[in-house]
Amino acid sequence: MKVLIACEMSGIIRESFRKKGHEAYSCDILPTEIPSKYHIQDDVLNHLDKQWDLMIAHPICTFICRNRARLNKIENHDIDTSLFMSLLNADIDKICIENPVPNKAANLPPYTQIIQPYQHGHDHSKKTCLWLKNLPK
Repeated sequence: MKVLIACEMSGIIRESFRKKGHEAYSCDILPTEIPSKYHIQDDVLNHLDKQWDLMIAHPICTFICRNRARLNKIENHDIDTSLFMSLLNADIDKICIENPVPNKAANLPPYTQIIQPYQHGHDHSKKTCLWLKNLPK
């Protein structure tokens, strides 16, 4: 399976997929924290047409998230969802986008499900939304 991990500079997810035998690449405008020839340092939008089977994306959420809504109003900050929507609408068969609960003003499509860190062995909570395309919950 050819996997794109979008907006991921750490390399942790990329390496996890590679250990399972997948052809996985991370892509971010920043360098990777785990040096690898499988990191694409560039705008992910330039690489969505590379015949990926799966994309897992972590687009920047600073102004989109619900926790920022009040400050956005105070600072009169416009919410730009173009990266998020480009990733969600990419011509890739299977897509998972991860982000916190969105600000209503972002007007994003409904998320598919919410997961919590404590559901996966961690001792804290932080609602994390997943937008899924052709993937099970």
